[in-house]
Amino acid sequence: MGSIEDIYEAIAAEGFSERTLQLIDGRINNIQDGTEDFSRFNLSEHAGLCKGGAPLIGASIVACYATASITTGSNAESRQGGPANWQIDERQEQLIEQWAKAAQLWVEDSDKILTSTFGPMIAQGAEAKVYYREGDNSHSLTSAAFALLRRKRLMPLSMLKVSVTTGQVRA
Repeated sequence: MGSIEDIYEAIAAEGFSERTLQLIDGRINNIQDGTEDFSRFNLSEHAGLCKGGAPLIGASIVACYATASITTGSNAESRQGGPANWQIDERQEQLIEQWAKAAQLWVEDSDKILTSTFGPMIAQGAEAKVYYREGDNSHSLTSAAFALLRRKRLMPLSMLKVSVTTGQVRA
């Protein structure tokens, strides 16, 4: 399949067209089967990315494109410094949502699904939400999986595994 530059060009020119999705899927498959590395990450991060599965790899590819596109845009305009972190975050969020919808990974009612599965939310912090159902241990959604679910609804709940003992969520 195409290189990362081909994917970036396709996103810029076509958005998340069928061809762009095929390029991204090809890259995901190459990363998962070990024929290609995700050069942005060290070995342990790369292993975690692969363990997270295709949606996490795809979202990471799109996030990298978002960062590159906004950074390149700010440099081309000769502004001092790069874009603020919040600008990068917003661009990543916007493009990941577009990709997830085009790839049919978007779940609009994830808050409702989380509540019905884990019980009501009893606490929330910057990087976690804690749910509790009578008779169960509390479940904490944390780290990257929660970041993808936190503000937008990206992955189907069936893709997440919750460890009752540690409270960790894995894709």
